[in-house]
Amino acid sequence: MSKSEHIVHNIKFSKPNLNKDIVLYEGHFNHFNYDKHVHEEYTISLIEKGHMNAFLKGFNHKFDKSSIITINPDEVHACKIADNEEYKHHSLYLKPNIVKEILKLNFNKKQLSFSDIHFSNSFIYNKLSFLVKQENISYFNTFSWECELIEVVNSILQINSKATEPIELPSNHLLIKRVKEYLHDNFYIQISLDDIAKEFSISKYHFLRLFKKHTFVSPHAYLMLVRVEKAKQFLQKGLSIIDTAYMCGFNDQSHLNKRFKAITGLTPGEYKNFFN
Repeated sequence: MSKSEHIVHNIKFSKPNLNKDIVLYEGHFNHFNYDKHVHEEYTISLIEKGHMNAFLKGFNHKFDKSSIITINPDEVHACKIADNEEYKHHSLYLKPNIVKEILKLNFNKKQLSFSDIHFSNSFIYNKLSFLVKQENISYFNTFSWECELIEVVNSILQINSKATEPIELPSNHLLIKRVKEYLHDNFYIQISLDDIAKEFSISKYHFLRLFKKHTFVSPHAYLMLVRVEKAKQFLQKGLSIIDTAYMCGFNDQSHLNKRFKAITGLTPGEYKNFFN
């Protein structure tokens, strides 16, 4: 079999502690590219092998083992293979409430975000790399693994984050924020551009341009991303695929399958099996 015929497509998810909102991911590819998507979690990623091209904050980047990649919740991003070679990477997904616990900050008054999309630190990279590899978790009990994880995440946040007082957003940013909240609150119903225009008293043509400028995707595409994130949560809790599709506003199970695989690299059934 030639190199071009050998397709690598391996994905693993796990929750080391089922009672904590912490998910580990491992992906190894040579033909798959992730569509633009968002996460509700803070994401910390490492490249173990090869190079990865990524779309972040409206620009294209290339990452290798020298980078610790940090992505804030709700930041649209995408990634794909670079130089037609395979790559392998690991990600740690932390729900905002976990970050709140780690930092012991009052988030009613403070707002946390990663300062840069990536930074380099060989000590942190090596320590985090060991912790996120699923085959290494057996070396720890749950308590010791979580203690080690909190320590390294604390180091990352000290180096590459800032807690600032909420800033006064310009009107356009405030509008986009309100629309995003509207889509998150109504992800399970069918929403049209006219519905949004009416809800926020704005020209749908003007709004469409503003939304894409600020988020890099259309409102409809963003709604699909929100629905996939909600579907992941339902599947982790053990809901059936057909019920998940219905509850997330997808037309049918086939529609869910298509969007879900483009974003996660797995079918909903394959993803569900990691958590049940």
